[in-house]
Amino acid sequence: MKPTVFMRNALAVFASAGLLLTGCTASKQESAFSPQLHASYTLQTEMTFGEGGTASLTLTRTQPEQWEAAFSDPPALAGVVLSFDGNAVGASYKGLAFSVPKSALPAKNMLTLTTEILDAIGALDEIPCAEQDDGTWVGSGECTGGSYTVTFSGSGEPVSLEIPSQPLRIQFTGYSVCSDAQTSSQTTDSAVTDTTATSAETTKEGTSE
Repeated sequence: MKPTVFMRNALAVFASAGLLLTGCTASKQESAFSPQLHASYTLQTEMTFGEGGTASLTLTRTQPEQWEAAFSDPPALAGVVLSFDGNAVGASYKGLAFSVPKSALPAKNMLTLTTEILDAIGALDEIPCAEQDDGTWVGSGECTGGSYTVTFSGSGEPVSLEIPSQPLRIQFTGYSVCSDAQTSSQTTDSAVTDTTATSAETTKEGTSE
């Protein structure tokens, strides 16, 4: 009986060791990866966040720490554009500026984290990522909202972003580099929006008086 018991124990140990080795082999090894993020670009963005929150928008990076998010969904935010300039966030609708609406605050908070991560990644030539079986590359890091995981296509374009602690999950498609003319036009539009808003506020104050 003793040899049999010994053999069974030995087989159990080797079986456990085999499982551990298999697990180690299956984990992806990280290596240097170069995301292809231009100084100015546009992404079609689908967000899922919080308790059932969703949003569809076009996210545009005009320059470092300057972004615009043009919403197409949900209906309550369709047509609203949020502008991010460092820590400042503004909102506009059909060219008229106003304070960020309460209904947009959850999405605004998630986009603040998203742009923070993309700006940080864009400032680096390479980041550690692990290549997946489907050809995508996955990296991870820390932001003010917690740990995140970001996925890139084999050509270096953003595919998805996830921050489990929020929770937040984003799907990116349609990566497109902005031309100098587009960037200049967006900057001009923002200036016009600010001027229009200022004039409207001045007119309103004059009427009140």
